Amino acid sequence: MPKTKKLPLNVLKLQQHPMLTALLSDEKFTQKKLPDIQFLSIEQLQCLLDSSPIPVLKSKKEGQYIALIIMPLIKIILSHNAAYKLIASLIIYDEAEPIISTLALIKPALLAPEFRSLLQQLHGRHNNAKSLNLAVPSKKQLSHLAQVSPSSIRGDKCI
Repeated sequence: MPKTKKLPLNVLKLQQHPMLTALLSDEKFTQKKLPDIQFLSIEQLQCLLDSSPIPVLKSKKEGQYIALIIMPLIKIILSHNAAYKLIASLIIYDEAEPIISTLALIKPALLAPEFRSLLQQLHGRHNNAKSLNLAVPSKKQLSHLAQVSPSSIRGDKCI
């Protein structure tokens, strides 16, 4: 059974597992630049962190952990001026191989159908949130976070 641990995000030292590095070696994902997330509140950032615990192994080096999945979200959140106030949740495993295989292959395969229509879903959710009078970012802010044009987030797009 894995253990959990919480620690301040700004003191978290992560190193990518070599097996994960090899598995992802052919991927060409490059983020244009980190989106400006300064408009997000501390509560929103903490919610994002809480919903994404970081799977790791303990390292032999004190205070350092070995990441078992790539998490660009962490780098994005660290770009916020108040990131030092946030707490990260770790799930500490004993073995790397089954976790890397599950998170790098099985999970993306299960989520692929959902992501094909993500921008269309985002459009619908944004409209529904506005009709419920929820405080929501503008469509322009959402498109900035997604690094797409605002016109990409629309309901009539066939995906």
